[in-house]
Amino acid sequence: MGILKKRPFYVNLFIAIIVAVLGLIWVGEHAIDVRVVTLRYFLFVVSGFVAFVTPYLLFPDSNTPLLQLGNIRDRDLRKYLIQKLFRFHWPLLMLFVVLVFGDLTSPLEQISAKLMNLVFAVTFFIGLNLISLSRYIRSGKDSQFWQESEKGREIRKTFAQNFKYPLDPGSIPSLINTVLITTIGMIAVVIAALLSDTIGDFMIIPLGLILLIIGIATAVNLRDVQEQCFYTTNAFYKEFFGSDLQGETVVERRKVEQLWWVPSPIRANVWQFLQQIDRKIPAGRAVAVGHLFIWYFAYQRVNEEFIIALWVLFAIAHQLFIVFTLQQQIAPSWLLRWIDSGFNWFLSRVWMQVRWIVPLLLSMNAQQFIFGLPDFRAQSFVITSYLITAILVSAAGSVQLKQDVK
Repeated sequence: MGILKKRPFYVNLFIAIIVAVLGLIWVGEHAIDVRVVTLRYFLFVVSGFVAFVTPYLLFPDSNTPLLQLGNIRDRDLRKYLIQKLFRFHWPLLMLFVVLVFGDLTSPLEQISAKLMNLVFAVTFFIGLNLISLSRYIRSGKDSQFWQESEKGREIRKTFAQNFKYPLDPGSIPSLINTVLITTIGMIAVVIAALLSDTIGDFMIIPLGLILLIIGIATAVNLRDVQEQCFYTTNAFYKEFFGSDLQGETVVERRKVEQLWWVPSPIRANVWQFLQQIDRKIPAGRAVAVGHLFIWYFAYQRVNEEFIIALWVLFAIAHQLFIVFTLQQQIAPSWLLRWIDSGFNWFLSRVWMQVRWIVPLLLSMNAQQFIFGLPDFRAQSFVITSYLITAILVSAAGSVQLKQDVK
């Protein structure tokens, strides 16, 4: 739909090239049986990924006023939501193709086996996404009930008193959905492996189609209440939740004094950026998922070049937090120029990224201790790439700021 902004062609091309290169480095020289096992392990990871990331891709939707103004509903609304997911997920679909058909040693052998595994991966992925989409769209009403009801307040107090954990009861439906969707995906992968090993690869295609049909059925079954569920859930995710250990609802804010690692002249600037990021996305959890993703590949004992490439890409991906601060609705140019100079905002964005250096080093060193890679030279290259890209993206933000003011 026209509401969604299209990525520039060169961006999609760059992503496609990176996916193809990484996939070929990962499994290009392996036999088909090894690549099938790799695909199954990867689908395990994808199950958890889909279950976790779906609500953050869909909600809160910044295009809600346009959707309401255009009275987008029924099939058009469903198409819009699916397109939002596809804009993010298409590299994974491409990676499935590379994992199965990216055979550098015998590209024309066992075509039928390759095709059947690809069909299963694609139908599995689309079906699981449709199930996840339907489940999360429905979660808003239940989340509001748990957030506002007496039962929800009791659960919050119980967790605060017994576990010293500030559980937000409004997140209970999301937690249930995450566990349920992950379990469905993992069970499907296990069944597919059993069917393939005992009967034959042809049996995994009906299994993938069953998951796809279930996904389509859950999406179609939502059509009568789709708009109500979508706007209710979107409103819920727009709210800012927080809680203390006593169960009282508060908005927990990071204090400026906590940013001891930031020079005092730009400390307030960095604080503003971090507040906006924390209100929009769970930055810490997103980064943690990235670390787990790379550890998964290290556990598979892939070659060192591939691991280093993953670390470099992951380090560069951190700069998306800077890109987030370039949005006008988050940090209007006129307001930034009124508060401080362009150079100080450049420094603020760079220093904002310093917080991720320690987790990167700790994770890489732990991985090096357990798996023997990446070595210290590779780690230096990763950190250097991280700092250089942070500087370049921040500089681009300063240039944009100057142009917007003019």
